[in-house]
Amino acid sequence: MTVSLEIQDGNPWWDSPNIWTVPGDDPEGARGMPIAGQSCYVWANVINGGTSRVENATVRFYWANPSVGFDRTTANFIGTAFVTLSAGESADVLCLTPWVPQFVNEGHECLLAEAFHPALDPLPATKEFNVPTDRHTAQRNISVALAARGFFRLAFEIHNPELKARKFQIRVRQDGLEQIKPLIQHLGRDFKIPREGEIEKMGFVQTLYPCEDQLKNAVPAIDGIEIGPGQRTGLTLLGTVKGGASLLHVEQLVDNSTVGGLSVLVLPTKDAEQ
Repeated sequence: MTVSLEIQDGNPWWDSPNIWTVPGDDPEGARGMPIAGQSCYVWANVINGGTSRVENATVRFYWANPSVGFDRTTANFIGTAFVTLSAGESADVLCLTPWVPQFVNEGHECLLAEAFHPALDPLPATKEFNVPTDRHTAQRNISVALAARGFFRLAFEIHNPELKARKFQIRVRQDGLEQIKPLIQHLGRDFKIPREGEIEKMGFVQTLYPCEDQLKNAVPAIDGIEIGPGQRTGLTLLGTVKGGASLLHVEQLVDNSTVGGLSVLVLPTKDAEQ
Protein backbone atom coordinates (compact mmCIF):
# COMPACT_ATOMS: atom_id res chain seq x y z
CA MET A 1 0.00 0.00 0.00
CA THR A 2 1.56 3.29 -1.11
CA VAL A 3 0.90 7.01 -1.39
CA SER A 4 2.45 8.61 -4.48
CA LEU A 5 1.77 12.34 -4.75
CA GLU A 6 2.60 14.17 -7.95
CA ILE A 7 2.26 17.53 -9.69
CA GLN A 8 3.00 16.77 -13.31
CA ASP A 9 5.68 18.64 -15.27
CA GLY A 10 5.31 20.33 -18.64
CA ASN A 11 7.30 20.33 -21.88
CA PRO A 12 9.92 21.54 -21.23
CA TRP A 13 9.67 20.49 -17.61
CA TRP A 14 9.67 24.05 -16.23
CA ASP A 15 6.43 24.90 -18.12
CA SER A 16 3.95 22.84 -16.11
CA PRO A 17 0.28 23.41 -17.06
CA ASN A 18 -0.67 22.07 -13.61
CA ILE A 19 0.14 25.32 -11.82
CA TRP A 20 -1.87 28.44 -12.64
CA THR A 21 -3.02 31.79 -11.32
CA VAL A 22 -6.37 33.57 -11.04
CA PRO A 23 -5.93 37.36 -11.01
CA GLY A 24 -8.25 39.39 -8.78
CA ASP A 25 -10.08 38.79 -5.53
CA ASP A 26 -12.14 35.77 -6.60
CA PRO A 27 -10.14 32.52 -6.57
CA GLU A 28 -12.87 30.90 -8.69
CA GLY A 29 -12.54 33.55 -11.39
CA ALA A 30 -10.97 33.31 -14.83
CA ARG A 31 -7.41 32.06 -15.12
CA GLY A 32 -4.82 34.48 -16.40
CA MET A 33 -1.29 35.83 -16.08
CA PRO A 34 -0.46 37.54 -12.77
CA ILE A 35 -0.22 41.34 -12.81
CA ALA A 36 2.46 43.12 -10.80
CA GLY A 37 1.03 44.86 -7.75
CA GLN A 38 -2.38 43.19 -7.98
CA SER A 39 -3.64 40.32 -5.85
CA CYS A 40 -4.12 36.87 -7.37
CA TYR A 41 -4.59 33.25 -6.27
CA VAL A 42 -2.41 30.26 -7.11
CA TRP A 43 -3.69 26.75 -7.86
CA ALA A 44 -2.07 23.36 -8.49
CA ASN A 45 -3.44 20.05 -9.70
CA VAL A 46 -2.27 17.21 -7.43
CA ILE A 47 -2.49 13.48 -8.22
CA ASN A 48 -2.28 10.52 -5.87
CA GLY A 49 -0.85 7.81 -8.11
CA GLY A 50 -0.50 5.34 -5.24
CA THR A 51 -2.73 2.54 -3.99
CA SER A 52 -3.69 4.09 -0.63
CA ARG A 53 -5.82 7.05 0.42
CA VAL A 54 -3.98 10.00 1.91
CA GLU A 55 -5.47 12.41 4.45
CA ASN A 56 -4.34 16.05 4.64
CA ALA A 57 -1.39 15.90 2.28
CA THR A 58 0.55 19.17 2.25
CA VAL A 59 0.81 21.41 -0.81
CA ARG A 60 3.27 24.32 -0.62
CA PHE A 61 3.46 27.22 -3.05
CA TYR A 62 6.45 29.45 -3.87
CA TRP A 63 7.44 32.28 -6.21
CA ALA A 64 10.85 33.42 -7.41
CA ASN A 65 12.26 36.12 -9.63
CA PRO A 66 12.65 34.96 -13.25
CA SER A 67 15.56 32.59 -12.97
CA VAL A 68 16.96 29.45 -14.53
CA GLY A 69 17.71 27.83 -11.18
CA PHE A 70 16.60 28.33 -7.57
CA ASP A 71 16.00 26.28 -4.42
CA ARG A 72 14.13 26.43 -1.12
CA THR A 73 16.63 28.95 0.26
CA THR A 74 16.14 31.44 -2.60
CA ALA A 75 12.44 30.93 -3.41
CA ASN A 76 9.76 33.00 -1.67
CA PHE A 77 7.08 31.12 0.25
CA ILE A 78 3.45 32.03 -0.60
CA GLY A 79 1.40 29.65 1.52
CA THR A 80 0.28 26.11 2.30
CA ALA A 81 -2.83 24.09 1.50
CA PHE A 82 -4.00 20.58 2.35
CA VAL A 83 -5.74 17.93 0.27
CA THR A 84 -7.23 14.47 0.87
CA LEU A 85 -7.02 12.07 -2.08
CA SER A 86 -8.10 8.50 -2.63
CA ALA A 87 -5.90 6.17 -4.65
CA GLY A 88 -5.82 7.32 -8.28
CA GLU A 89 -7.66 10.56 -7.50
CA SER A 90 -6.63 14.08 -8.49
CA ALA A 91 -7.80 17.48 -7.30
CA ASP A 92 -7.26 21.17 -7.98
CA VAL A 93 -5.78 22.67 -4.82
CA LEU A 94 -6.09 26.36 -3.95
CA CYS A 95 -3.52 28.28 -1.93
CA LEU A 96 -5.78 30.32 0.35
CA THR A 97 -3.11 32.94 0.89
CA PRO A 98 -3.42 35.58 -1.87
CA TRP A 99 -0.22 36.41 -3.73
CA VAL A 100 0.68 39.92 -4.86
CA PRO A 101 3.37 39.77 -7.58
CA GLN A 102 6.06 42.37 -7.07
CA PHE A 103 7.22 45.01 -9.53
CA VAL A 104 10.71 43.47 -9.50
CA ASN A 105 11.78 42.43 -13.02
CA GLU A 106 8.77 44.25 -14.50
CA GLY A 107 6.40 41.92 -12.64
CA HIS A 108 7.60 38.62 -14.14
CA GLU A 109 7.90 35.82 -11.63
CA CYS A 110 8.24 32.04 -11.56
CA LEU A 111 5.88 29.73 -9.63
CA LEU A 112 6.56 26.37 -8.02
CA ALA A 113 4.39 23.94 -6.04
CA GLU A 114 5.17 20.73 -4.18
CA ALA A 115 2.84 18.07 -2.77
CA PHE A 116 3.85 15.56 -0.08
CA HIS A 117 2.87 13.81 3.14
CA PRO A 118 5.51 14.04 5.89
CA ALA A 119 5.04 10.41 7.00
CA LEU A 120 3.52 8.53 4.06
CA ASP A 121 5.23 10.28 1.12
CA PRO A 122 7.99 12.65 2.30
CA LEU A 123 10.08 14.99 0.18
CA PRO A 124 13.71 14.17 -0.63
CA ALA A 125 16.10 15.41 2.05
CA THR A 126 17.60 18.23 -0.01
CA LYS A 127 17.20 21.98 -0.30
CA GLU A 128 17.02 21.67 -4.10
CA PHE A 129 13.62 21.19 -5.73
CA ASN A 130 14.92 18.73 -8.40
CA VAL A 131 11.84 19.41 -10.53
CA PRO A 132 12.58 17.08 -13.51
CA THR A 133 13.33 14.07 -11.30
CA ASP A 134 11.04 14.59 -8.28
CA ARG A 135 7.35 13.85 -8.92
CA HIS A 136 6.33 15.89 -5.83
CA THR A 137 7.39 19.16 -7.43
CA ALA A 138 6.47 21.14 -10.55
CA GLN A 139 7.38 24.57 -11.86
CA ARG A 140 5.74 27.10 -14.15
CA ASN A 141 8.42 29.45 -15.39
CA ILE A 142 7.06 31.28 -18.42
CA SER A 143 7.11 35.05 -18.87
CA VAL A 144 5.56 37.30 -21.47
CA ALA A 145 7.80 39.91 -23.08
CA LEU A 146 6.17 42.61 -25.21
CA ALA A 147 8.05 43.56 -28.35
CA ALA A 148 7.61 47.27 -29.01
CA ARG A 149 8.50 47.89 -32.66
CA GLY A 150 9.99 44.39 -32.64
CA PHE A 151 12.41 44.87 -29.72
CA PHE A 152 12.06 42.79 -26.53
CA ARG A 153 14.02 42.14 -23.34
CA LEU A 154 13.68 40.13 -20.13
CA ALA A 155 16.01 40.20 -17.12
CA PHE A 156 16.57 36.97 -15.18
CA GLU A 157 18.88 35.42 -12.58
CA ILE A 158 21.25 32.47 -12.48
CA HIS A 159 21.53 30.76 -9.10
CA ASN A 160 24.17 28.45 -7.69
CA PRO A 161 22.61 26.64 -4.69
CA GLU A 162 25.67 24.44 -4.13
CA LEU A 163 28.28 24.82 -1.36
CA LYS A 164 31.08 25.21 -3.89
CA ALA A 165 31.66 27.40 -6.93
CA ARG A 166 30.28 26.08 -10.21
CA LYS A 167 30.53 26.96 -13.88
CA PHE A 168 27.33 27.18 -15.92
CA GLN A 169 26.45 27.40 -19.58
CA ILE A 170 23.48 29.51 -20.74
CA ARG A 171 21.72 28.89 -24.04
CA VAL A 172 18.63 30.26 -25.79
CA ARG A 173 16.64 28.52 -28.50
CA GLN A 174 13.43 29.18 -30.39
CA ASP A 175 10.53 26.71 -30.40
CA GLY A 176 7.21 26.48 -32.23
CA LEU A 177 4.24 28.32 -30.76
CA GLU A 178 2.20 25.09 -30.87
CA GLN A 179 4.13 24.05 -27.76
CA ILE A 180 2.19 26.51 -25.59
CA LYS A 181 -1.16 24.78 -26.30
CA PRO A 182 -1.29 23.11 -22.83
CA LEU A 183 -0.85 26.57 -21.23
CA ILE A 184 -3.43 28.49 -23.26
CA GLN A 185 -6.18 28.24 -20.64
CA HIS A 186 -3.83 29.85 -18.10
CA LEU A 187 -2.80 32.81 -20.28
CA GLY A 188 -6.13 34.63 -20.21
CA ARG A 189 -9.69 34.09 -21.31
CA ASP A 190 -9.20 35.73 -24.72
CA PHE A 191 -5.70 34.43 -25.46
CA LYS A 192 -5.23 32.73 -28.82
CA ILE A 193 -2.04 31.35 -30.34
CA PRO A 194 -0.69 34.28 -32.35
CA ARG A 195 0.95 34.30 -35.74
CA GLU A 196 4.49 32.93 -35.70
CA GLY A 197 7.18 35.57 -36.09
CA GLU A 198 10.78 35.45 -37.15
CA ILE A 199 13.58 36.12 -34.68
CA GLU A 200 16.07 38.41 -36.41
CA LYS A 201 18.63 38.45 -33.60
CA MET A 202 18.71 37.49 -29.91
CA GLY A 203 21.21 36.94 -27.15
CA PHE A 204 22.36 37.82 -23.65
CA VAL A 205 23.97 40.89 -22.12
CA GLN A 206 24.84 41.66 -18.50
CA THR A 207 23.07 45.03 -18.47
CA LEU A 208 19.82 45.15 -16.46
CA TYR A 209 17.86 47.50 -18.77
CA PRO A 210 19.65 47.38 -22.14
CA CYS A 211 18.54 49.50 -25.06
CA GLU A 212 18.23 48.19 -28.59
CA ASP A 213 21.68 49.53 -29.48
CA GLN A 214 23.22 46.95 -27.12
CA LEU A 215 21.82 44.10 -29.20
CA LYS A 216 25.01 44.19 -31.27
CA ASN A 217 26.90 42.97 -28.17
CA ALA A 218 24.44 40.17 -27.34
CA VAL A 219 25.50 36.51 -27.65
CA PRO A 220 23.10 33.52 -27.92
CA ALA A 221 25.25 31.28 -25.69
CA ILE A 222 27.62 31.88 -22.77
CA ASP A 223 30.04 29.24 -21.51
CA GLY A 224 31.88 29.16 -18.21
CA ILE A 225 29.83 31.57 -16.07
CA GLU A 226 31.42 30.96 -12.67
CA ILE A 227 29.20 31.63 -9.65
CA GLY A 228 30.30 31.27 -6.05
CA PRO A 229 28.59 29.03 -3.49
CA GLY A 230 25.07 30.22 -2.72
CA GLN A 231 25.48 33.21 -5.02
CA ARG A 232 23.61 34.50 -8.04
CA THR A 233 24.17 36.74 -11.02
CA GLY A 234 21.92 38.43 -13.57
CA LEU A 235 21.60 38.49 -17.34
CA THR A 236 19.14 40.03 -19.77
CA LEU A 237 17.78 38.27 -22.83
CA LEU A 238 17.07 40.72 -25.62
CA GLY A 239 16.34 40.54 -29.30
CA THR A 240 14.19 41.57 -32.23
CA VAL A 241 11.25 39.72 -33.78
CA LYS A 242 9.47 40.41 -37.05
CA GLY A 243 6.03 39.50 -38.29
CA GLY A 244 4.49 37.97 -35.16
CA ALA A 245 5.23 36.20 -31.89
CA SER A 246 7.92 33.77 -30.76
CA LEU A 247 8.49 31.20 -28.01
CA LEU A 248 12.00 31.08 -26.57
CA HIS A 249 13.58 28.69 -24.04
CA VAL A 250 16.55 29.74 -21.91
CA GLU A 251 18.49 26.79 -20.49
CA GLN A 252 21.04 26.61 -17.68
CA LEU A 253 23.47 23.72 -18.10
CA VAL A 254 26.28 22.08 -16.16
CA ASP A 255 28.53 19.82 -18.23
CA ASN A 256 25.95 19.89 -21.04
CA SER A 257 23.18 18.68 -18.72
CA THR A 258 20.17 20.99 -18.25
CA VAL A 259 19.69 21.95 -14.59
CA GLY A 260 17.29 24.87 -14.98
CA GLY A 261 15.33 26.88 -17.47
CA LEU A 262 12.71 29.49 -18.24
CA SER A 263 10.50 30.25 -21.23
CA VAL A 264 9.68 33.60 -22.79
CA LEU A 265 6.64 34.21 -24.94
CA VAL A 266 7.47 37.25 -27.07
CA LEU A 267 4.33 39.09 -28.20
CA PRO A 268 4.21 42.12 -30.49
CA THR A 269 2.57 45.24 -29.06
CA LYS A 270 -0.54 46.64 -30.73
CA ASP A 271 1.43 49.25 -32.62
CA ALA A 272 3.71 46.53 -34.01
CA GLU A 273 0.71 44.58 -35.32
CA GLN A 274 -0.70 47.49 -37.31
